[in-house]
Amino acid sequence: MSSENNLTGSILVSHPSLRDPQFRRTVLFLSHHSAEEGATGFVLNRPLDQTLSQIPGVPDVPVFYGGPVEVDRILLASLQWRDHPTVVAFRAFVGRTGEEMIDEEWLPGLRAFAGYAGWSRGQLEGEIAEHAWIVIPPTREVIEMNSPNDVWKNIMKNSGPLLHLLSEAPDHPERN
Repeated sequence: MSSENNLTGSILVSHPSLRDPQFRRTVLFLSHHSAEEGATGFVLNRPLDQTLSQIPGVPDVPVFYGGPVEVDRILLASLQWRDHPTVVAFRAFVGRTGEEMIDEEWLPGLRAFAGYAGWSRGQLEGEIAEHAWIVIPPTREVIEMNSPNDVWKNIMKNSGPLLHLLSEAPDHPERN
């Protein structure tokens, strides 16, 4: 895999046929992708309806389910849509809360994630080849995530009639 196939900064959208409950109807930001090291990302559309409020000098930070890896660990990251040039600015904050200062420029888009998603070498590429994921470029709607509960369906509606139809299918058709 060449560097031109590096998916860092891309958005992964779970295909409607993906039934894994960890990733069913999810939208993820790929914060790192490498052919040699695998991939890491965060689920963007599963808010936990909680906030972190104990960070000095930082307003309440919304908490999201970030993925099935290390869900007992809270990770802070800022994702921002920037227009000039059009790009997603991403910054992860490591270390214990309070040890690393969060510059004011990173406060917009600051989110806390319970866990993250991770793939070993070649695993994500295999899942994409099996059509478990749809890879799309980031958009303002996805990065700013004003309506996390609707973003997956909105992406499906805009991805063509077949995906829209598949996205409308109930999770358990046998119960209808």
